[in-house]
Amino acid sequence: MTATMRFLKLSGASVLLLVGFLCLGRTIETGLNQNPNLTDRREIMTAGLLIGLPTTALGGWLIWHDRQQRQRQQAQQLRAVFFDLVKAGRGQITPLRLAMAAQIDGDVAKAYLNDRSVEYDATFQVDDDGTIIYCFPTVGLPVGEFAS
Repeated sequence: MTATMRFLKLSGASVLLLVGFLCLGRTIETGLNQNPNLTDRREIMTAGLLIGLPTTALGGWLIWHDRQQRQRQQAQQLRAVFFDLVKAGRGQITPLRLAMAAQIDGDVAKAYLNDRSVEYDATFQVDDDGTIIYCFPTVGLPVGEFAS
């Protein structure tokens, strides 16, 4: 999704939320108002609910959907960077290298590598500096795939 489309989607969601909250707020205000002179109380409350609930729900869903979509894209990008680094390192990768390449925090890189190490049965090595090197199996993959 382009930046313009995302901007328009989030702007529309914001407008829907604003209208929905205004309608629901008016409904609550009308319901709490004890003024006996208020006519059409039932109509105001019904209209506020019929307009406020769907617009609030739709605006919330649009924002939630955008967030889910962004998280999926980020996960796909991180996965691609991970595989590129594993290929370039002939199965070996460090958390720092992943963090730098993917532009993520070191703790996130460690957690990601720990998850992938369980998924792919990786082993660990510790170098002289104390850096943990994740060693992923490369068995079954063509040797040419790991050429730098």
